[in-house]
Amino acid sequence: MIFVDTSAFLALVNEKDNNHAAAIQFLEEIKNGKIRIKKIITSDYIIDETLTRIRYSVGYKEAVEWGTDILASKVIEKIEIGSEIFEYSWELFQTYNDKKLSFTDCTSFASMKKKGIEKVFSFDSDFERIGFVLLPLRKKLQKE
Repeated sequence: MIFVDTSAFLALVNEKDNNHAAAIQFLEEIKNGKIRIKKIITSDYIIDETLTRIRYSVGYKEAVEWGTDILASKVIEKIEIGSEIFEYSWELFQTYNDKKLSFTDCTSFASMKKKGIEKVFSFDSDFERIGFVLLPLRKKLQKE
């Protein structure tokens, strides 16, 4: 299973995004079976955040098109942040006081922990700092 974060969706939609090429390549590897994923999951909070950010960074038309596609998708499971995950998210938000995390990120962390998901399609290093596996894997810069 893999959770999809806002940064991945934005990189796929916005050709000017610094991670656009990497996101497209990763998606192609999934489609071609080079990377095997049984289930792709995101949340209603991620959809909310992504719609807003696409509208502001790319445009209204693109946001509506993306929203229509994601809401109709049978490939991506969309989970709702109900009261149980919300409460757990609030606990995480308060626990990670040493890190500048958005509440939406905390809902993703809580959702992933609850569902036993370890991997995330994201370009947000906060997931790595919390202990999740960030995909696509970034090449480490070698120090000389």
